[in-house]
Amino acid sequence: MRWPFVIAVIAINAGCHGPVHRPGDEWLEAIHFEGNRALDDDELLSGLALHRTQEAGRAPDPYLVSVDADRIRGKYVRLGYIDVDVRSHVERHADAVTVVYRIEEGYQAPTKIQIEGLPPEVSPDSVREHLQLADGEPFDYAKYEASKEPLQRLVADAGYAHVKLDASIFADRANRRAVVELHYTPGAKCRFGEVTVVGVTGELADAVKRRLDFEPGEPFSQTSIGTTQLALYGMQRFSTVRVEPELDKGNVVPVRISVAEGASHQVTLGGGVGMDPITYEVRGRAGYTVAGWPWPLTTFELDLRPAYALLRDGDGYEPRVRAMAKLTRMDLLATNLTGSIEGGYNYLVVEAYTSYGPRARLGLSYPLGTPKLQAAIGWQIERLDFRDISPVLDTDTIARLGIDRTERNGDYTAALAADLRDNPIEPTLGVYAQVQLTQGTKYAGGALDYTQVTPEVRAYVPLGPTVLAGRFRYGAIIGDVPPSERYYGGGSASQRGFGERRLSPELFGTVNDEYTIVPIGGASLVDTGVENRMPLGSIRGMRLGGVAFLDGGDVTDTPSEMNLRHLHWAVGLGIRLFTVVGPIRFDVGYRLNRTGEGEPEPDSRWAFHLSLGEAY
Repeated sequence: MRWPFVIAVIAINAGCHGPVHRPGDEWLEAIHFEGNRALDDDELLSGLALHRTQEAGRAPDPYLVSVDADRIRGKYVRLGYIDVDVRSHVERHADAVTVVYRIEEGYQAPTKIQIEGLPPEVSPDSVREHLQLADGEPFDYAKYEASKEPLQRLVADAGYAHVKLDASIFADRANRRAVVELHYTPGAKCRFGEVTVVGVTGELADAVKRRLDFEPGEPFSQTSIGTTQLALYGMQRFSTVRVEPELDKGNVVPVRISVAEGASHQVTLGGGVGMDPITYEVRGRAGYTVAGWPWPLTTFELDLRPAYALLRDGDGYEPRVRAMAKLTRMDLLATNLTGSIEGGYNYLVVEAYTSYGPRARLGLSYPLGTPKLQAAIGWQIERLDFRDISPVLDTDTIARLGIDRTERNGDYTAALAADLRDNPIEPTLGVYAQVQLTQGTKYAGGALDYTQVTPEVRAYVPLGPTVLAGRFRYGAIIGDVPPSERYYGGGSASQRGFGERRLSPELFGTVNDEYTIVPIGGASLVDTGVENRMPLGSIRGMRLGGVAFLDGGDVTDTPSEMNLRHLHWAVGLGIRLFTVVGPIRFDVGYRLNRTGEGEPEPDSRWAFHLSLGEAY
């Protein structure tokens, strides 16, 4: 009986916590606004000195009352309300004080643009295109301020390295408008001069010069300076890059490029845990990278990824090991053409079998005009042996899956990827699209002939404080189906109404008097979903977010069996805690359909997932 009383006392004490006011001492109780329509109270209140006074429980200073009136007036003027009038008065109720601001907004002035001094190569229309304001549009100071640098760069890109822009605004009250005056002093036309590279020598310095977006003798361009700097950072070899035009040298502008190499040796260690209705999983990762070894333009990498999955029903464990060594060479035969050679060893235990063996790969990648659009081709060969085959699999199934013999898989791959997201780690806007085509053939050294295609699209749209994210992925294998390439669905990064790999063709049987389900995968996959990501506050300085999702998917034995109108669907909720190592994610999914006999995981509707990173 005492617990409700204790909780009530705690709640009352928590709600009463704040500044203590002594009798006779004035304190600011409230700040009120009257007459405001264009800006709401919260917008006007933010940034006021009196707001801090109110939170501290102090008396209002008359000087601050006047200064804040000017701040409010300034907010309106920045939006074009050039005749706004702001008056203040103070109301007292005993020791409590309320400051009231009476606002007469007036009219919002339209914009008038005047341009003078442009060189002949730059038209007034191009200036107006770069200015975020148009004639007759309501004036907005933020748009004007954001346009000033692009407006100056527009003329600098025409070769006028010493251009000066005198931009100003005045209120034309007679004509009830805000006039934006842009006066250019372009100076003499300039050309690029000699380029000097400081900080590296030899092949690496030559690679720097190959990434210049300009040549000596070409007309000066400020945009080319910025593009060059981005390209040099894109080499991922430098901790600092400075591309500095020496404007004091006259009409021929030398360029000094100063770079500092990043750490050549890097060791990475990491790990994580995962949990779903089927397994507990512990994952580790260790990596070692050497930049500039054994040659200046190469990078050598070692990567070890062990994992250990324990089946929750106690039937066994699934160790997984991937070891890889990779050598990458930039500017192979051509600028920005990256070549790689890698070799490794995989050891994987799954429900149906244990596979193990070496693999090797050669690859080439190249940006198609922009780093956001990448094309890649490659050749890969892999040898896998199989053991510990589940007794649930009969002889015919073992032969059909191809795990009764050594798998020798050789293939050629081609991929095209476009990444138009604002942030690849936590995207809020944009699109990512990729398509990969694999051709397995004896001419690549393999024993299987097949064609595999896997397109994927992800999209992100901000909706106020939330982000709507969507994904669609399709996969199909036509011809022979390599055991190592079979598709499995379900899990934290797939259809979240199922446990890991459980949305797949599967076999049922009894092992040691225990009923056992063994997923065997399929030759066709669909993964799709949409989720709304929303902020929920913070915990100990770390952001907390929530999601509501709808996932769909299926995996079938053959592509012809896939029916997009009859997918497995699930809805669910999840939370994310954004830590320094990435978002820790917990999701709960509830299946909406196809839960009867003959379906994967029959009579099971709920699934939960604990993992690291977003689903897509």
